[in-house]
Amino acid sequence: MYAAAGPEEHGREVEKSKRLPVLAITGPTATGKTALALRVAAELPAEIVSADAMAVYRGMDIGTAKPAPEQRARACFHLLDCARPDESYSLARFLDDARAAIAAIHDRGRLPIICGGTGLYVSALLRGYSLVPQDPASAGTVRAELLRRLQACGLDALVADLRARDPEAAGSVDLRNPRRVLRALEISLLTGRPIAEVRASAPAPPFRSVCVVITCPRRLLYRRIDRRVEEMLAAGWLDEVRRLLDQYGLTRPLQDAIGYSHLVGYLRGEASWDATVEAIKRDTRRYAKRQLTWWRRHEEAHWMAWETGVDFGLITTSVIRIARRMKDSVQTA
Repeated sequence: MYAAAGPEEHGREVEKSKRLPVLAITGPTATGKTALALRVAAELPAEIVSADAMAVYRGMDIGTAKPAPEQRARACFHLLDCARPDESYSLARFLDDARAAIAAIHDRGRLPIICGGTGLYVSALLRGYSLVPQDPASAGTVRAELLRRLQACGLDALVADLRARDPEAAGSVDLRNPRRVLRALEISLLTGRPIAEVRASAPAPPFRSVCVVITCPRRLLYRRIDRRVEEMLAAGWLDEVRRLLDQYGLTRPLQDAIGYSHLVGYLRGEASWDATVEAIKRDTRRYAKRQLTWWRRHEEAHWMAWETGVDFGLITTSVIRIARRMKDSVQTA
C-alpha cells in the first residue's frame, strides 16, 4: 500500500515538473563523451554546453581535446573559446554562463546537453550550488592574503590550513591544485562554515537533470589515454604551447592544465622529451582515476560502461531514449 502524498510532497512534485530538463554526459577523460553527445544531438533538437575547465580558453585546443571544426559543424557548442588564457575563468563565471546558455537553448525549443569531465562544474550546475555571496572588498582582501601565503609558504601550508579548518573539504578537493585549495579556504574564511554546509543550503536547481557517467575498463581507458596523448603530440601540441607562451606568457591555465605544464617544463629544459611524454600519460591516468572517484560519491549518477563498439552503440541508443523522454516532457507539459 502506498501513502498518498501530502500537500508539501505534492507541491515539491509540481515544482519539480516545472524545471527545465538537462541531460549531462560526463566521466573520465578519453571515454567518448563528445562522441556520445554528438550522436544524441544528431537524433533530436539539442545543443551541447561544454563543462571543461580548460576548453573555455582560446588557443588551448589540442591539449584539451576540444571538438574539431568538423564536429562543431555537426552541433551547436557553447562555452568553448570564451576566455583568453591570461584571464581568470572561475566556477562562478561558468555557472553564470552555463545557466544563460541553458535558458537560451530551451527558448529555442532544444534540449541542453552538458558534456565534459570537470566534475565540480557539472555537480555545481546540476545541484544548484549557490556560491558564497561576497562583499568585493573583503573577498579581494582574503584572496590577496591567500595568494601572498601561497607564494611565501607554498601549497603545503595552505593544505595544512584547509585540513585544520575543513577536514571534509580537504578529503574531496584536489590538494595538488592550488586554485581548488585557494577556493576552499576562501569559502571557509568568508563564511566560517564547512563547504558541505554551504552547499547544503543551496536552493533547489532550476533543472530536472539526468547525469550519465560513461566509462570503460581501466586497461582500455589507460590505452586510450596513452594513444590520445601521442595523437595530440603528433598534431602539434608542443607548437601550440610555444604559441601560447609567446602570446600570453606563463599564465595560470598553462601552469595548471595537465600536459601544458609538462610541455612548458620541457621547453625550459627541465625534462627530456621521453620523460615529458611519460609524465603526461601518467598524470592524465591519475586525473582519470580522480574523475572516477568524484562521480562514485554521486548516487544520482547513471553509470554506463562500454568495452566494444557494440557496447558503445547500445549506450548511445539508451541515452538517446533518455534524451527523447526529457524533450517530450517539455512538449507535453
